[in-house]
Amino acid sequence: MDFIKSKNIFLLTRDTLKLMDNRLMKHGSRVAYILYKMLETKGGYEDFEMAEFCMLATLHDIGAYPTADLSAPLSFETRNTLPHSIYGYLFLKHLSPFGDRAKILLNHHVTFMELAEKGEKEYIEVTNFLSLAECVDVYREALGERFSADSFRPFEGRRFSKQALDILDETLRRVDLFGALESEQHERELNELMDNLMFTNEEKKGYMEMIMYCLDFRSHMKVQDTAVCISICSRLAQLMNVDARTQELLYYGALIHDIGMLAIPGDIIESNRRLTDEEMEKMREHVSLEREILESRLDKEAVEIAVRHHERCNGSGYPEGLNGQNMTTPQKILQLADAVTGMVNDRPHRKGLPWEKVREILEKEQQERSFDPEVMRIFFAYFDEILNGAINQGRESLRTNAMVITRYKKLDEQMRKMG
Repeated sequence: MDFIKSKNIFLLTRDTLKLMDNRLMKHGSRVAYILYKMLETKGGYEDFEMAEFCMLATLHDIGAYPTADLSAPLSFETRNTLPHSIYGYLFLKHLSPFGDRAKILLNHHVTFMELAEKGEKEYIEVTNFLSLAECVDVYREALGERFSADSFRPFEGRRFSKQALDILDETLRRVDLFGALESEQHERELNELMDNLMFTNEEKKGYMEMIMYCLDFRSHMKVQDTAVCISICSRLAQLMNVDARTQELLYYGALIHDIGMLAIPGDIIESNRRLTDEEMEKMREHVSLEREILESRLDKEAVEIAVRHHERCNGSGYPEGLNGQNMTTPQKILQLADAVTGMVNDRPHRKGLPWEKVREILEKEQQERSFDPEVMRIFFAYFDEILNGAINQGRESLRTNAMVITRYKKLDEQMRKMG
């Protein structure tokens, strides 16, 4: 996939999650930088390895989005640490290419002594370093100038490994770690490190799909919506003999077309009443937010497909009020697919519409020339086939999400019983 660079996968993931709560990603960046410098001091790691571990470190609290009160970080970072550690581990293990490396997240709040007693060996060095790096940032942010890394020494061999503490001390001697954190220099150095990321095309696809699953942190229905929309787009593109490259562009445009929704309050997205004009304006902001995040990160054609999904061929759409002459075929396909998705899927205030009603609404839209005539003709010709495939795809995405949630509940219960 030449539509996005490996480095931009990291930047896109980080900045998408910032839409929900910037604090977690800022904390993640600081922790990743501390880990980076500790790994650099230790030596023995290739640049691409450090980049991947630091990407994981940036996302180490991803499980807090669906499980924690984000306004009280000290609570889930120092007291009730299990939920976000477990959820983050399962989310990244099953819904991203991180795979087994996600176990670092599961153990990042487990003490060195407990890990040693359990015989944990895989990624143990990075886990110990990440655990200490996080504590450095949490307590430094809480204590300010009163913070001293020496305060961790009494916990040597219990909470932290001697190796991790020694490496931290050496790191503090060789670099101005805290100065870099305060001056935002750490962001620049992390960005430079991410130039070393080397993802395969399959891994890029996996990380992009992970971003789609992040929509579940804001609204459960949005992941299903995206899966249904992708299915409709893919089938329409095939039936219209769209070339393979454009089909792939359409796939990625559809995949991330609603990521701006992460910035919209949940009580607006899942409102069971008619939105006020002010709320509707807020809802519409998701398109401009998407453009800000996607531009310079993703192929321009894919970006334009994504951000034009609310435009209409008769000029009645938003945000630019474009007409059909100013839009491409894949843009027009996504517009219809997104509209149909909103009709057939459940909404907080109603169940999905019967297909006869969907057809009736679309026939009216056809008269008003809201959608491209050729896209509409193909859709009507294969109406049942397209919708059956889309509904099945939506159910599959729900099953995948449900699997992660079910495993989270079971693992959480097991670990609590173990103390």
